[in-house]
Amino acid sequence: MNLKNIEILNIVLLLIAGILSILAPFELFLFVYAFLGPLHYVTEINWLQDRHFYLHSKKEIVWLVLPIIGIGLATYTHYFNVLKLWIPFLIYTAFLSAIYGTNKNQSKKVRFIFIILLLIGFSLNFIFENKFKLIFSLFLPTLIHVFIFTGLFLLSGFLKSKSKWSFSTLIVFMIMSLIVSTTHFNTSLLFDEIKPIYHSFEKLNIALFSICNNEIIDSQDIYFSDLGRRIMQFIAFTYTYHYFNWFSKTSVIQWHKTSKIRSIALIVIWITSIFLYLLNYQLGLYWLYLLSLTHVILEFPLNIITLKNIFKI
Repeated sequence: MNLKNIEILNIVLLLIAGILSILAPFELFLFVYAFLGPLHYVTEINWLQDRHFYLHSKKEIVWLVLPIIGIGLATYTHYFNVLKLWIPFLIYTAFLSAIYGTNKNQSKKVRFIFIILLLIGFSLNFIFENKFKLIFSLFLPTLIHVFIFTGLFLLSGFLKSKSKWSFSTLIVFMIMSLIVSTTHFNTSLLFDEIKPIYHSFEKLNIALFSICNNEIIDSQDIYFSDLGRRIMQFIAFTYTYHYFNWFSKTSVIQWHKTSKIRSIALIVIWITSIFLYLLNYQLGLYWLYLLSLTHVILEFPLNIITLKNIFKI
């Protein structure tokens, strides 16, 4: 598939994601998160592994893996519950390590700056605990990942190709993001059983409410208020297109080219994940929380390189 056809496909997918997010934002988000999410996580991790996670040295991967292990211990073991307080700092450390790991200049001066920034993050985790947690434990693995970096990837693609079709995709992405976050048509198909299922994700909605200087008086605000609906439309749209974009770029980034053994393993993990979601959605979320966060953290070096390429750093 040539670039023009890929970008036309992406424009169509943007429109589909936008329309569906307006019609049934909660249902759409829960569906794509459960069915497309796991497949995206495992295929991207596999793809990144073949590219050594875009790190300057293979050895640098340890500084991304250690925070992931720490988060896993905090999440799934009783003895390391105290580490839950450190999850934002662990994610901060991973992001800082990605910056260091993609830097060819690893002189003593650069290592010293890295240590200073690490100590600053350590301090901020205590001094501004709630805000630090909000940025690194909530927004970075969610909306910054699926919206900001998806937009930056589209921008980077346009800057490389200089194609009018790539530019059109970027513009449609921005327009649809604006439409779904500012327009509410009262067309929701919200079902009663959605609320207890979506409960685990409400922190993100509440945080966005606070940014808009609105206080949630009742949990119903998240689901039925005008602002609540628009916030959910935006979340559903960004996640849906984030997944769509990955699967539509098969011929460009070649993520599907892997060994048979790996392909079987990826499919088994994906099917197992879907089965757990169908068995019990909360169980499925618990099962794939770490996998989702792992793919976010392992993508940090690619995010950093994309930023450097855009701004010619």
